[in-house]
Amino acid sequence: MKKALMTIVVICCMAIPSHSHVRAEVTNQKELINQFMKDSMKEYEIPGASLAIVKNGEILFQQSYGKQSNGDPVTDETLFAIGSVSKPLTSLGIMKLLDDGKIDLDHEISRYLPDFQYKQTESNKEITIKHLLTHTSGLSSYAGMVLADRNLRGKDAINTAVQELSDESLIHEPGKVHVYSPANYLLLGRIIEIVTNQTFSGFMDNEIFNRIGMKRTASNVLKAQELGYQPGFQSWLGKPVKSKGYMDDSGMPYGYLASTSVDMSKYIRFMLAGGDEWLSHSTFSQYTSPQIHRKEDMYYGYGWRISANPDEPYYFHGGETPDYRSELFINPKENYGFILLTNKNNFAEVLSTVWMRDGVRTIIEKGKLPVVKTMDHHLQLSVLFITVLLFMLCCGNLYVLSTKTSIKKRVWIFIGTFSLLFACGLIPSISYFFNTPWRSINLYAPDIGFFIKVVVGMMILHGSFCLLGALLKRNEQSYGAAMNTKGNTT
Repeated sequence: MKKALMTIVVICCMAIPSHSHVRAEVTNQKELINQFMKDSMKEYEIPGASLAIVKNGEILFQQSYGKQSNGDPVTDETLFAIGSVSKPLTSLGIMKLLDDGKIDLDHEISRYLPDFQYKQTESNKEITIKHLLTHTSGLSSYAGMVLADRNLRGKDAINTAVQELSDESLIHEPGKVHVYSPANYLLLGRIIEIVTNQTFSGFMDNEIFNRIGMKRTASNVLKAQELGYQPGFQSWLGKPVKSKGYMDDSGMPYGYLASTSVDMSKYIRFMLAGGDEWLSHSTFSQYTSPQIHRKEDMYYGYGWRISANPDEPYYFHGGETPDYRSELFINPKENYGFILLTNKNNFAEVLSTVWMRDGVRTIIEKGKLPVVKTMDHHLQLSVLFITVLLFMLCCGNLYVLSTKTSIKKRVWIFIGTFSLLFACGLIPSISYFFNTPWRSINLYAPDIGFFIKVVVGMMILHGSFCLLGALLKRNEQSYGAAMNTKGNTT
């Protein structure tokens, strides 16, 4: 009888799921994530970061690391600029207006922004709100970046930037080509202001952030400062250097909202819950649906990059300012999402947070600790090598010029003129080649910008000294002829 009872107990224990085993798996997963974050931050020399993971509506993991630029430790309530992760939030504001019947996504923006003018293509097709949401308006990336990162402040900052954008020429017919540009979400921010008769900040606070419970998310510079926002770090050859601080009221709709991992985890919960109760199911479905095909299974939606692969559906967005970088990722099929916030940036090192994002995904979905990839800094080192090489060539030329009593003037005039033309054309050529304003290159890759400015200054000095030497030195051919004449006379 006793053996029979023991047998029944053992069978029952085997049939009941082991909660301790589940807890062990979760604990191990947290340990892997924590180890991966520490290893990644060490490899990429990131001063501070915060990570929050939500799964099945609950916080699976929340941890902050390192320090802020003022020396204070990073906490779960520390403010980070979230960069273009601002776009899904601005898009949510537009979807709320759609849900309330105050706008129509297919309406031309001229209905809401009658004072904003742009030069159309031959088709004369007009820009709609949907075109702005999907970056298919025809406005160029360059036009948007010219207006970005300018520290425009105050309640009228968005309107001021929109006025400066006015009269811009479209590079494509609206609706035809996806061209990612800050200009699109700048205009969406202004539409929100016109339709609601509020500032963008006021509307986002009242209708979006307060509803979700995001109490420490700032949509204007003043509030960010009141909440303790600190400048982040710019990267110089991988090394963090404290930034002067960049925060732009006009850039809030597309890239300068500031938030915490706690607040962003509440937003992720909202997304995983399908919009809670204050956004209709049909509107939320539009909000998270693929709209414009980009490549393979990847689409752009209304402020989201979306995988339309039925076996692996997810949506995400990365974001950067000159001194912060973030990654937002949501997998509705597996019912989880996470926000990664870091306080260092350089566009030559953009893959660092992408690799961190992918690593966190691997741990959550496969339970494996991924290898931390190495950041090689090839781009910065290549520019540094070219700078040093040109410096040596210039020094060699100037040494030859200073030691010779006579020179071939035509050669040195050509060298001097070429150096000056090269110096004058270098920065415009780089800006044209990368289709990026020089100011943006200088902000998002300050080390590369510095080396380029050194080259420009060096080539100006080199060219000037070559031309001056050509004027002051005797011509080698004339000098030789004179010596021959003197010898014959003797």
